[in-house]
Amino acid sequence: MDMKTPNALNALAPARTSGRLDDLAAVLGCSTDLFFEAPDGPSVGHTAQLLQMWLAIRAPEDRRAVFACVQEILKAQSDNFGRK
Repeated sequence: MDMKTPNALNALAPARTSGRLDDLAAVLGCSTDLFFEAPDGPSVGHTAQLLQMWLAIRAPEDRRAVFACVQEILKAQSDNFGRK
C-alpha cells in the first residue's frame, strides 16, 4: 500500500533545498536562477565537469596547486590582453 507523504514534509523539502542552493550560489557568486536555466552549450557541461574534478582532489596542497595554476593562467591572459 502506498502512503502519501504528509504535506508538512513536502513543504520542508523545497525550503531545505532552496537554502542549500542559496548557499551554493553565494559561494559561486551567482544567482540561484543559474541552476534552473537551460544549458546553452558546452560551458555548462564543462563547469559541472570542473566542479566534479575539483571535488575529487582530496589533498589540500593539491587543491592549492591547481588554484595557483589557474591564477597564473588568468594573470597571463590579463597581461596578454593589456598588450594588444
